[in-house]
Amino acid sequence: MNTNNYLEQAANIDQLDEKILKLITRNARIPFLEVARECGVSGAAIHQRVQRLLNIGVVTGSEFLVNPQRLGYNTCAYMGIHLDKAKYHKQVVEALREIPEVVECHYTTGHSILQLTQ
Repeated sequence: MNTNNYLEQAANIDQLDEKILKLITRNARIPFLEVARECGVSGAAIHQRVQRLLNIGVVTGSEFLVNPQRLGYNTCAYMGIHLDKAKYHKQVVEALREIPEVVECHYTTGHSILQLTQ
């Protein structure tokens, strides 16, 4: 069996890429010129490197994280929904998107680990 079909090749990154990644993962809003100063290269070089890291999928965007507790959400619950037929999952996901308190939805297959008994 050829595992190359199943595993992606690791990206070819160098020490400069690693330093850039370390800086931008600590603070996604850090200006490229500040990264350039830390790395000892030009701002244009940092821009090109970050763009390349985005293009090859090493970096996939940036995000702001919301603290749910600061918004008054003090409880997190994981719920399971059993579907009689897997083909209904798209309809269920669309219905769940209409509920503002649902912030994540994952589809799994196979037998559930937890089963309630009476």
